[in-house]
Amino acid sequence: MEGESTRILILNRNGIVEQDSYQSTSLLRRDLTQDYPDVVSVLKGNSVPARDLYIRAGNPPERKRILYAYAPITHYTDGIIGMVFLSTSLDSVETVLADIRKIISLYTTAITISILLISFILSGFITHPIKEMTASITRMSKGYLNQKVSITGSREFRQMGEAFNVMSEKLEHVDRARNEFVSNASHELKTPLSAMKVLAESLLSMEMDDPAIYRDFLTDINFEIDRLNAIITDLLSMVNLDQDVNAVEIRKEPVELTSLAKRTIRGLKLLADQKQIRVEMFSEETVTVMGDGLKLQQVLSNIIDNGIKYTPEGGRVTVEVYRTPDYAVMKVSDTGIGIPQEDMARIFDRFFRVDKARSRSTGGTGLGLSIANRIVMMHQGFLRVSSEEGKGTTFYVELPYGNVPEVSD
Repeated sequence: MEGESTRILILNRNGIVEQDSYQSTSLLRRDLTQDYPDVVSVLKGNSVPARDLYIRAGNPPERKRILYAYAPITHYTDGIIGMVFLSTSLDSVETVLADIRKIISLYTTAITISILLISFILSGFITHPIKEMTASITRMSKGYLNQKVSITGSREFRQMGEAFNVMSEKLEHVDRARNEFVSNASHELKTPLSAMKVLAESLLSMEMDDPAIYRDFLTDINFEIDRLNAIITDLLSMVNLDQDVNAVEIRKEPVELTSLAKRTIRGLKLLADQKQIRVEMFSEETVTVMGDGLKLQQVLSNIIDNGIKYTPEGGRVTVEVYRTPDYAVMKVSDTGIGIPQEDMARIFDRFFRVDKARSRSTGGTGLGLSIANRIVMMHQGFLRVSSEEGKGTTFYVELPYGNVPEVSD
């Protein structure tokens, strides 16, 4: 029975085979109660589940998996009168399952390889921008600041690339400004030193008995020393102001601009008188803002001083203080040489001079307007300029009022 593919036996109530579906090795009249305990259990009315067992059968013997199933035959009056005994080989099922396992294994392997390949490709796609940026940062750390990255992909990576490029441009700009500053500062410091050296060498090499000549030479040396001192003072001011204007905390107190302007004009009167220039005040209005009085006086002093230096003898500089709805304004106008339109965009740059030869003869450092602009920006204000070449220049210092405390009567 164990060697058949599918076999059905009909047994009587005593477990004797009455019918056999397989004829070649018939089990007719054979008692199966001795070999199959489940037969006895079924004939007694017990429920026996189907079983599958591994056996060795055939010639030569092979390991086979056989399923056994039992069902009682009952009579409505006599009860159990026999049973059906079914056995079937599960080798074909095992073969199908083995084939299915192979297919599943192949598909699993293929899917795993595909996932690995896709993951590798995606990881390269994702990490490429990061690698490119890392390489650019490495080059920047070695001093090559003009680095740009072209990043494609997700919005986040594009935003990161744009932010990197903006940062790179700012660093490059700062580096250029630093190099230009060092170069200009070195040149400006070297000029008066060279002049003093030439004058000193001339004094040492010449045999002169006239004290007036010595006085002239010493006067020139004194002028160069004053110019050198002015340059150093302005450089120190630029260092103190050379940071993010929004991050600088300044001392804020009520500052009355009309009084400040009058004090500033008095302080520059001697310089103006030397050039026969009239400095006039056209305002008596009380205008108060919150700010640093000393720094605001430095702003106005630099602008008026600039006007005096670049206005021919007999000219005029006027100062006016007034209100607008949003800003307090200090207006400084002169009748000087004016500023060419092509130079207007650079007048607040460090060391920039409209007329370099004239600037050095007047003792200008090229830093005054740059310092003034930085201080105004620190007060969250604006420094504007309008000019017509040959007719004069007007500066507008616009300052927010701030929370000026009310003065009780």
